[in-house]
Amino acid sequence: MKRTSLGLVTILALFSANAVADDKADLISLDKQWGEATGKGDKTAAAKFVADGVVSVDDQGIKNKQQMMADMPVSPAGQKYEGTDYKVTFINPDTAIMTHSTKGADAHHSLHVWSRKGGTWQIIATSLTPAARE
Repeated sequence: MKRTSLGLVTILALFSANAVADDKADLISLDKQWGEATGKGDKTAAAKFVADGVVSVDDQGIKNKQQMMADMPVSPAGQKYEGTDYKVTFINPDTAIMTHSTKGADAHHSLHVWSRKGGTWQIIATSLTPAARE
């Protein structure tokens, strides 16, 4: 009985680890898609990644979704979104905290809280800090 229980626990742990790894990769991919949409100035595409009740904090203040979309900067021509140093921590299976940095003219550090509802991941809180200029 103990062997069977141990075997089941091991199998469940492996499935759980695979699910977290898949979700982590999905969130990083979603962040990159959001960054590309934002950089192109595609507000319709960018808005899909952000929950209606989002809270955004940056060097200009605290914003809601409407303000965030209105103030969305467009990247200079030819500049591609390049996220780096991704770290994703799951609070529970449907909530994750992500941090990362970006390179380029708009280099910054980001913190996002992602929430999954109805199978769809969206950002419910985000904070952006400009990177120090070298």
